[in-house]
Amino acid sequence: MEQSPLLWNEFRITYSKALYKFKFSFTLETSKLGIFRISEERLQRLELMNELNTIGFSSREISGFLNVNGIKTVRTDNKYTPKLVWVSLKKFKTRLERFKKDKLLKKKEEVEVIKYF
Repeated sequence: MEQSPLLWNEFRITYSKALYKFKFSFTLETSKLGIFRISEERLQRLELMNELNTIGFSSREISGFLNVNGIKTVRTDNKYTPKLVWVSLKKFKTRLERFKKDKLLKKKEEVEVIKYF
């Protein structure tokens, strides 16, 4: 049974067997490699602050919430201040933005016929 080519297809139909070699190369620009890991405890604090901020809490209210619940700062074990909460949120949001900055700069695809059978 002979197949008829589609009307829109301008390519010649060949039914020979061949061995093909596919080459792909690309250049990707990312800033994820510059992001260092932070401890799980610190990440949970930052996510809590970020969630309270998205709900509508101000830096003063967030610092009050953390202090009332006995959550101390990581390095100095002090109480949170509104300024410290504001700076922490700003840095955390910058960190989250770095995860979204991937760019595909160049891509190249090649097909090479190695051998016909």
